Amino acid sequence: MNLKALRAFRLIVERGSLSVASSVLGLSQPATSRLVAMLEDELNLKLFDRSGRTLRVSESGAAFYAGTKHILAGLDEIPQIAKDIQTGEKQFKLLTTHRIAQGLVSPTLARLRKDRPKIRFSVDVLSRFELDNLIGMRRFDLAIASLPVTHALIEIENHAMFRVRLEAVLPRSHRLAAQKTVTAADLSGEDLIGLWPDQLWRQQLNDFLRAGGETGRYVVETRSSLMAWQMAADGVGIAVFDRLCARGFDLDSIVFRPLEPARWIQFGYIHHRGHSLSRNAKEFLDYLRAAISDFQRASSENAASVEFLSDDAATVDV
Repeated sequence: MNLKALRAFRLIVERGSLSVASSVLGLSQPATSRLVAMLEDELNLKLFDRSGRTLRVSESGAAFYAGTKHILAGLDEIPQIAKDIQTGEKQFKLLTTHRIAQGLVSPTLARLRKDRPKIRFSVDVLSRFELDNLIGMRRFDLAIASLPVTHALIEIENHAMFRVRLEAVLPRSHRLAAQKTVTAADLSGEDLIGLWPDQLWRQQLNDFLRAGGETGRYVVETRSSLMAWQMAADGVGIAVFDRLCARGFDLDSIVFRPLEPARWIQFGYIHHRGHSLSRNAKEFLDYLRAAISDFQRASSENAASVEFLSDDAATVDV
């Protein structure tokens, strides 16, 4: 199958324009159009509906894109793989989620590159849904996320490193801000901002409420933890986060109040089973631990909100 034709298809779908796709590929529009037509003939699928020079994704084209998106994304890695082989240099590839990319991964990379300025990193920030679905298809050295991460076809090793305590995010003016902790009964009747029901953090909050004999009133649902945070800060409702991952946010207008009884979520590193960690990966993990230790030392509240776990005792093979 022609790889350039697949790239042309992906670019047209994602950029929404034949001309833009042609420009990226360095081809004329007729040449790009011929590539797409060739792909349609090979697949025996009508990928686009045509009206003059306008291409619109057909129903079959949308289904093909949805089913092969993870494969098509990997095509962009081919030039870098070839370059790594040619130069003998290997770029350290890290996968992580939006929740911890800004609050934890970024300061860790800053510390590491200060001591090793020549090291090259590639950081792919995915939603948790994307991470679970693509981790078997992406080329990476290490992934950092909440645990466990699983894949139906690829054997994954999960290594727990630390756990964070769940806390309610409240505007400073909220009535619950005067309390030291927040219970399920306190959240009864409150407007809640929830992640989607299939997401770990939402499930943990639901379990917390049920254990306290309560149900949540979710006024907004989102897959984006960053959006949930912002809406909580703007007073839309109460979100549940952890303060370690909140680094870099504007904390002046909000307060954290730990859930009581305590609820914790594990975080750690993930890699394909049987792959030994590289020197860069081991060094990154050392710097990650140092960044967490600095966070703990900043305040007693920080120290109570995150705990290290033993790698050996908490390792989970999935």
